[in-house]
Amino acid sequence: MAVPVSLLLAARSLLLLALSSAAAVEVKRPQGVSLSNRHFYDEYKPFTCLDGSKTIPFDEVNDDYCDCKDGSDEPGTSACPNGSFHCTNAGHRPQYIPSSRVNDGICDCCDTTDEYNSGSSCENTCKEQGRKEKETLQKMAEIAKEGLLLKQQLIEEAKRSRQDKQQALTDLQKKKETWETNVESLKAAKEELEKPELEAKEIHKKAWDEVQAARKLEKEKAKAAETFKELDDDEDGFVSISEIQTHPELDSDGDGVVSEQEAESVLGGVRQVDVSSFRDAIWAGIQDKYKSEAAVEIPTLPEIPAEEGEDSHSTPHREEWKKDDRDEDDDDGGGEEHDDDGDEDEEEEEEGGEEHYKPNSYLPEKQDTGEEKMPAYDEETQALIDAAENARNAFSEAEKSLKEVESLIGSIEKELTIDFGADGEFAYMFSQCYEMTTNEYVYRLCPFNKVVQKPKHGGSETSLGLWGSWAGSENNRFSAMKYEHGTGCWQGPSRSTLVKLSCGKESAVLSTSEPSRCEYLMEFSTPAFCQEESDEEGADHDEL
Repeated sequence: MAVPVSLLLAARSLLLLALSSAAAVEVKRPQGVSLSNRHFYDEYKPFTCLDGSKTIPFDEVNDDYCDCKDGSDEPGTSACPNGSFHCTNAGHRPQYIPSSRVNDGICDCCDTTDEYNSGSSCENTCKEQGRKEKETLQKMAEIAKEGLLLKQQLIEEAKRSRQDKQQALTDLQKKKETWETNVESLKAAKEELEKPELEAKEIHKKAWDEVQAARKLEKEKAKAAETFKELDDDEDGFVSISEIQTHPELDSDGDGVVSEQEAESVLGGVRQVDVSSFRDAIWAGIQDKYKSEAAVEIPTLPEIPAEEGEDSHSTPHREEWKKDDRDEDDDDGGGEEHDDDGDEDEEEEEEGGEEHYKPNSYLPEKQDTGEEKMPAYDEETQALIDAAENARNAFSEAEKSLKEVESLIGSIEKELTIDFGADGEFAYMFSQCYEMTTNEYVYRLCPFNKVVQKPKHGGSETSLGLWGSWAGSENNRFSAMKYEHGTGCWQGPSRSTLVKLSCGKESAVLSTSEPSRCEYLMEFSTPAFCQEESDEEGADHDEL
């Protein structure tokens, strides 16, 4: 006969109720002994110390006298300084406390069992603490659940990103080979075009140098002719010994007087020389010593009244400079042919009966200090220059592109070598930074790069460390990050930071501190650290 389903369900309910009731019955054991250690304390047998050092009658257990070296015979009293008392804490987590706290008047166990004989009035708070912890654990479980979902997304994104970067790296390496070929080709073309360019520019410069040398020579000849004219006082077409003697700066023995022998020596051993001989043989030897007769002390110019609105000095001077320039041009035109014109000017001045004052006649000759610019290149040379310049530009652009490609390759290769976790879950933090502001400082964490500290109200950054390595425990290596070799402390070590990770739905710096000098501690939450809940929960719950 088949058993009705309703009867089976009823029987099952009764069985579960019976099991629950049985489990709720407290197992008899000495005070302060955990359920897991109950089998060591059999009241019908002598007790052997847990360290095996001694065996005593069972009635000496918890007699408030310490017999065992490890204190295991007094789990429920404070007789042994190294003993441990087990709090059952039904409804919450069990725990061990030092035996010295038993019956000390302070409730350490939430179930008050540690004060069983002290007379203290303690309230059992285990259920309330258990409820609060349960709520906290539920919230943490929810965060962990959401964090795990985010972590799975991060892992998938990391896989796709890694594949994309590997593909990009392959493409860039091919592009690098192409650019290397282009650079070599453009470099060869550039060098080939620079050869005729250089030759043409050298030819142009050489021609210009020759022009300048010729002009310089002409100026020297003109200067020599002008000096000859100044020395030829009697205007007979010769410079004689007596005329040389009128220039004491040509004295050779330092007595301030040019003797006849010294003057003859200046003239090359002859009594007189004409302009051609003076220019070719004499001028070079005296030009450094000779002082022009025009280089005399400039007298103070009389003030010339000017009409209102005119500059009384600048305008006449400009006119005289222009006139002097014209005179210089006439002089450069040549030598002795202008002597008669000079005589006529002197006669006109005498006939006029009035001396015409020329202020600028006392001024030194105007010097043209501006160097002449080299003339523009001819069309053929300019074409060669343009072609070479275009080749240089093309080579520079290609070389720049090659360096950019090499830089990208280096960046990707560096990123691919970083350990971003077992499944790459931490890769999303690369190239990101997270900040936290305190009363005094702004802390910035840039994962896999650096940690810095900056004053909140302005100032320079202080490095608290550069990325070093993962620094978690052996079985959880990715729980902490180490940043080293930061800015050195005054007469101390370099700053360093340990970043401890925790599970969270968001990536954020939670806290910062400096537990030791120059050693910083930072807490950082991230979904990448969320882990699946293990079955170890309740391992310490040996009480029902």
